[in-house]
Amino acid sequence: MTGAHMSQFEEYPLRKVLHDEIHARPPIPLEVPECVTYLAFLHVEGSVGREDVHLRLLAQQLGLAEPALESGHAVLEAPEFRLKWQRHNEFSSYAFFHRLSVADEVEPNALLAVPTAWRNEIPGQLIVATHVVVRPLADTDPEALIEALAADGQTLVATQIADGAGWVMTDFQLHDGFTRFTVLDGTLTQRQAGRMVQRLCEIETYRLMALLAFPVAKEVGRLISRAEDDLADLMDDMGGARNPDDERSVLAKLTRLAADIERSVARTTFRFGAAAAYYRLVQQRIDELRERRITGYPTISEFMERRLAPAINTCATIARRQE
Repeated sequence: MTGAHMSQFEEYPLRKVLHDEIHARPPIPLEVPECVTYLAFLHVEGSVGREDVHLRLLAQQLGLAEPALESGHAVLEAPEFRLKWQRHNEFSSYAFFHRLSVADEVEPNALLAVPTAWRNEIPGQLIVATHVVVRPLADTDPEALIEALAADGQTLVATQIADGAGWVMTDFQLHDGFTRFTVLDGTLTQRQAGRMVQRLCEIETYRLMALLAFPVAKEVGRLISRAEDDLADLMDDMGGARNPDDERSVLAKLTRLAADIERSVARTTFRFGAAAAYYRLVQQRIDELRERRITGYPTISEFMERRLAPAINTCATIARRQE
């Protein structure tokens, strides 16, 4: 449009924010070998309000420029590590990246490069803790590594990702409080490697966030079972009512029962809805890994279908019964 300028139009106040959102959270490119430690903290008791101060304190300690945190995400580049911070609806995530040398220990830990006092005071309640080590495939025999990792008897998940450009191994067990992933980089680009690590961390996060509904479902299941028994008794009482007083007594009990269920619905609807949404994100991130089977070992998709899907189905069933 010749001669037209943006100043001629009334612009929606959030237009640029909405436009930039698609570019807001790119993956951190990895310089293999590299290790990543990922932490996610639930928002509790005003922890969100303390995060900005805590992150600015880290920048000050490291002599870095004060980060802009208004958008809910930031990257801090320190000499020994990089930090990618993101604030989500229910939690905030901290991904620490540390470049490795070939001589580094077998199980490196990116947190070792982070000031101890600062990391111990991260606001919120820890829900996810994961170590990811990315090494060149050329320096590692994948079959020998898989055999060594499977030697402890735990179910080992081993799969090729990115249509065979990389390998992933994990047992989804906690080791000193952390789950561990080993990623072997065959022909991944730096950004591909970053995306794959980000997806693994998101799978861990979203599966645990989805499972927050499972203990709620068990509690609600007990309530519903009692309510169903009480309802059956009330139907018997209703059939045996002989006078208005009996009918009023039955109505009062029925009203209390309905109120109990309504309170339960109000308290749990968000949690059950969030579980379904998080589970869909788990499935989406797994699809984005583009897995290939390694003979004799389950893929991440198969493992989640077998271990996570039943719990999510239980939550969905309880939610339907409650409704």
